[in-house]
Amino acid sequence: MTVSTDPHIEEVKKDITFRVFRFNPQIDSKPYFDDYTIKVERGITVLRSLNYIKEHLDSTVSFRAFCQAGICGSCAMRVNGQSKLACTTQVWEVLEKCREPNVIKVEPLRNLPLVKDLIVDMDPLVDKMKNYSNWVESTMSEEEMGKKEFLIPEEEFLRYDKATDCILCASCVSECSILRANSEYVSPAVLLKSYRMNADSRDSIHDLRLAELVKDHGVWDCTHCYRCQETCVKSIPIMDAIHGIREDAIECRGMKDTSGSKHAEAFMSDIEKKGKLVEATLPIRTNGMVWTLRNLLPMAMKMIVKRRTPPPPPLVKPSKGIKVFRSMFREMTKHVREDQKSHKK
Repeated sequence: MTVSTDPHIEEVKKDITFRVFRFNPQIDSKPYFDDYTIKVERGITVLRSLNYIKEHLDSTVSFRAFCQAGICGSCAMRVNGQSKLACTTQVWEVLEKCREPNVIKVEPLRNLPLVKDLIVDMDPLVDKMKNYSNWVESTMSEEEMGKKEFLIPEEEFLRYDKATDCILCASCVSECSILRANSEYVSPAVLLKSYRMNADSRDSIHDLRLAELVKDHGVWDCTHCYRCQETCVKSIPIMDAIHGIREDAIECRGMKDTSGSKHAEAFMSDIEKKGKLVEATLPIRTNGMVWTLRNLLPMAMKMIVKRRTPPPPPLVKPSKGIKVFRSMFREMTKHVREDQKSHKK
């Protein structure tokens, strides 16, 4: 038998090994992986491959799936270390990122309790959505409801149009670095929904929702890692929504709520004045003198011994071209405030 060496002839079938995370809390003491090798043709998705494995190789493999069209979000799982929808993820596309040739690792979403195999418990996310009132409390009276349409300007809808594309697949929740350290963090999915509700002029509980969002474990805890946005299966600009909530909080409530808001204020002040951070006083301006002495003094002593302390404020010189930068900074700040005013109108 002769094998063609023509580089233009693409391989249409491959033997692919799916390394599937397994754990049944009723019988297993710890998680493990099972390998299933099947012949896969070009154009087949990860979900279709898993369906084949369940139907023909191992009926005990458990995972969620419903629409198989990228709409319901049920089949979200981690494929080769990144959260995706199994129904829209092509096997051929993920082969390029395999650590082992032709081995695709499939795991459950992170940051949510595990139920079995690839199934996670979504209740913690739903509970947070309830706690942060992720729905519109209409300003229209019940007597008027159903009698007429409650219309909004097209410009307003365009502000949160992309946010309405969220299918609650929890991929962003799985990739959030803060949730891995603090399970009480509000989560990017809830922040996105909160932004969508707060930006809706038909909503009557904007201030109540915002007051919850600025508390501990809320919007100020986001560290801007952008993982939520990078892995969003619908390409929603989640970070824009998070920044929108912060700007709304600063405008409506000022810098008074949490250490996060004070940190942002100190950060912006340093950048405007010197073009760089004055790190020596940043903890004090963020959390106060008492908190800083109680929590950071031991670390500060170690830094002094190792001569790794930041320079004192008088020695932090302004960056080169600071005058031009200040002008640009103030002009940008002015435009942001004008945009906020126009949006409110």
